[in-house]
Amino acid sequence: MMSSKVGKVMLAVLACLVLLPSLAAAQSQISGTVKDESGGVLPGVTVEAASPALIEKSKSTVSDANGRYQIVDLRQGTYKLTFTLAGFQTVVRDAVELSANFTATINADMKVGTLEETITVSGQTPLVDVQQAAKTQVITRDIIDSLPSTRNIMSMGNFVPGIRLGTPDIGGSRSMEQTNPRGHGLGTTHTVQQIDGMSVNSQETSNQQSYYDDALSAEVTVTTAAQTAEQQSGGMRVNAIPKDGGNIVSGSIFLGGEKHAWQSNNINAYLRAAPQNITSANGDVHIQNFNGSLGGPIKKDKVWFFIAARHISTDELVANTPPFLIAPNGEFVRSLLDQYIRDTLARATWQISQKNKLAAFFQRTWKRKGKDFTFGQDPRSGTQRDPHHGHYAIGDGKYTSTLTSKILLEAGYSTAYQHWTGFVQPQIDYSRYLADGSTINPLWFANGTRTDTALNINPLCAYSFGCTQWVSEGADQRTEDTRHYVAGAMSYVTGTHNIKFGVQDSFGPVHVYTDRQGDVTENYVNNKPSTVTVYSTPAFTSVHVNYDLGYYVQDSWTMKRLTLNPGLRVENFNSQIDPVALPAGRFVPARFFPAVTNVPNWNGDLAPRFSAAYDVFGDGKTAVKFGWSKYWEPQTGGFANRYAPGLQSESRTWFDCALNAAGNACSGVNLPTNGDGIAQDNEIGPSKSTSFGSLVANRTFDPSLKRQSNEETMVTISRQLSSMFSVSAGYYHRSFQNLTTTDRTNIRQSDYSSFNLATPDFSADPTIGSAISAGVPLTMYNLNPAKTSLFGTGLVDLNVPDQSIYNGLDVLVQGRLRGGTILGSWTTERNVSVFCSNQNDPNGPPIGDLYSGASVSNGGRFCDWRQFHIPFTNEFKASGSYPLPLAFEVGAVLQSYAGTARTITYTPGATLFPGGVRTNSEQIILNPPGTLYYPRYNQLDLNLRKNFRAGRKSYSLQMDVFNALNGSAITARNDVIGGSLGQVQVILVGRLMRLAFQMRF
Repeated sequence: MMSSKVGKVMLAVLACLVLLPSLAAAQSQISGTVKDESGGVLPGVTVEAASPALIEKSKSTVSDANGRYQIVDLRQGTYKLTFTLAGFQTVVRDAVELSANFTATINADMKVGTLEETITVSGQTPLVDVQQAAKTQVITRDIIDSLPSTRNIMSMGNFVPGIRLGTPDIGGSRSMEQTNPRGHGLGTTHTVQQIDGMSVNSQETSNQQSYYDDALSAEVTVTTAAQTAEQQSGGMRVNAIPKDGGNIVSGSIFLGGEKHAWQSNNINAYLRAAPQNITSANGDVHIQNFNGSLGGPIKKDKVWFFIAARHISTDELVANTPPFLIAPNGEFVRSLLDQYIRDTLARATWQISQKNKLAAFFQRTWKRKGKDFTFGQDPRSGTQRDPHHGHYAIGDGKYTSTLTSKILLEAGYSTAYQHWTGFVQPQIDYSRYLADGSTINPLWFANGTRTDTALNINPLCAYSFGCTQWVSEGADQRTEDTRHYVAGAMSYVTGTHNIKFGVQDSFGPVHVYTDRQGDVTENYVNNKPSTVTVYSTPAFTSVHVNYDLGYYVQDSWTMKRLTLNPGLRVENFNSQIDPVALPAGRFVPARFFPAVTNVPNWNGDLAPRFSAAYDVFGDGKTAVKFGWSKYWEPQTGGFANRYAPGLQSESRTWFDCALNAAGNACSGVNLPTNGDGIAQDNEIGPSKSTSFGSLVANRTFDPSLKRQSNEETMVTISRQLSSMFSVSAGYYHRSFQNLTTTDRTNIRQSDYSSFNLATPDFSADPTIGSAISAGVPLTMYNLNPAKTSLFGTGLVDLNVPDQSIYNGLDVLVQGRLRGGTILGSWTTERNVSVFCSNQNDPNGPPIGDLYSGASVSNGGRFCDWRQFHIPFTNEFKASGSYPLPLAFEVGAVLQSYAGTARTITYTPGATLFPGGVRTNSEQIILNPPGTLYYPRYNQLDLNLRKNFRAGRKSYSLQMDVFNALNGSAITARNDVIGGSLGQVQVILVGRLMRLAFQMRF
């Protein structure tokens, strides 16, 4: 049955690829109206757009009965427009600058005359798009090169109103990892990365972005609202417009570097004092970015090429961690995140004929991490990635056919491949068995990870101040995922209509293999054994996305000054769990899991889109826009992976002593293994799930589960103030539908008994202030002992009426300054979470907010943020460059963000529960929403360039200064009640200087 459905889907996709190939989401357009001297419209006018940016040199169309014309599928560049009609003078409009994802409105008035007579007219290049409602910011190549930018595709949101990175990227310090951008109420899961309109997101669980060499980008567009029906997600869409090569051999070199000696110390007296206790800041030993590219013709006007290679290295320091440590046993420990990325790419563009074009590129990336650890973690307990097991690839191919001036066909394929392995550090990576293949290795048995909510001082930690994780990282994980993406559509273009029909499909596997040292993680609370997490390792999960199929129709209908953009998209998603056979582990027998299909099987989900743009005065300078859109949550192999039974884990009682028969306290028998810091089998409590390690998954989903969706409403107004400046303002609202929760069907809130506790002492962190009410008893809940064995059973995901509500306002000013650029924006926003449908645990355990990811209450007393004062937060951004005499140029980027919410949590020890019997470890949130925030942080980046020119070659020497004000805003503390409460873990990276050399030819 399943194979039949997949076969039909694939047949439909192939048919669409042949009959309805895809229109590029990256295309730009030129449109307008042609009139005669009396103001009457002129049909039948031939309009040609010519530019060196086009390998085919020019594109043309004919105005319709309303005198309107549209030329679509244009590259960014400078265009010359020619209007011709028998009996009329030829009109030429030169030097029209067209950016990516933009519709330039160019009108023409033609006078009676002969074709030999030509009139060249001048006019302003439009700065306001009066036809498309989508909120798009264009980051040009000049902005990337001239401003003090990170040159990291994942950080392009730095320039865009309403977009914020989860982790600040100072001078490229985040080039190795995801920056987790979010905006307008949607988190990073909804972020889409495209190259020339083709998706290169990974198939991995969180829809991750892929590594990409920025040298390939001619421009980058960032769209944040009113996505058309061509797009699945409503989140930030980053679309890199690739370079093609050109008829002239050209290239570029960028060599940039920063070293630790050029980084300022930003630790002040406040940070050194308790409870901050920062002795050395997080920072960089060095940042290196070496990049070269070359492009040109293989055959002029026929085949162009572009190649590039890159090396990026960011060796990072963790706060309170010097570059090396001497462990208690005298071992030398190199304690920095030593890492690099290297990649090569090639792109070719072939003009098969005047109407047919083929373009393709491929990039291969290798990644190394010598160590990967965080604050308080013993460096020896970090993972290692080597480039032989850390390689990635992305690529795409697109075929375009202009059948007539009205019909455009295009087909495309893209892929994103990720293969990485996180190893336990080699010197402490022990085999499960001794040489005989059956006897457990005692070193492996004792090498499980240890964690603590506080900085735990112990003889196994390399730090003198203690560790929150030590001994080993514990897990060896190998992940391999491949995403295949195919797309196709047909566009029928007249002067009045631009209607598109299309189909897109994404599919591919995700394989994850996991093993663990000791098959356990030992968990301490303030240096006291608390629980142990046991795992069903060794484990292997194999899932496959059979189809993520969307088909759509999108129209753009212009009626005088009004353009309507109605669209409809239909989403379909199907994935499965593959069969796997697993060997026995410490806590599980050998197992075989058969395939499970239709995990899930969602079909026919409608996503209507509607927007409108109104040219207020008819001069193409003022536009009022409205949009309403529905989006379905992007899916990957992560959905099926939740229910794949290969890997399970659960928390069990552990006090580092032999337990009594009930498994909830020490037996009183004095054994040599008591207190040795190793979780013996007789010290670990019984399972809380009758299905742990069995052939039945302990988690499933309701058969009627619906896909999560969100609805967006926006209203904007844009005005071109002059030939150089424009301003826009927009309001954005978003709400969600079909949110899910995991229901423990065998547990209800009535299965808990309440008891009171004194508010824990939080005076060690004075920054908490009045956010927590001191002296007020806390009401806690303990699961009834009779229900303990059922706690991990019957887990079912189902839809609930929970909500995440966003409201925001953006204002943007942008312009050109005699060879320079300027961008400035202000955003004010508020997001409110309502997670009150948890029927299992009245304690209201923490869960991640959908927008910022901050911890919020899942049930409990703080679950409804609408009952609390949640303030609007403000964000300011400004950037610009300006040429100076003697070929100097200055640039600046300012970012100012409100601090994110802080959540103080408390996990009471077992002895505080009634009778000293804690049936389940419980964590609660102590401070109400809206009461505690991290401080605002401001980041000012500056640069100075000196430009040189010699013939066709241009050179520049530049000095970039990132975080020029040497800010040290705190971005993370230990927010868990305990001995390390308030300990600062991460601050803004201190001021650093980068020297760089660029050459273009």
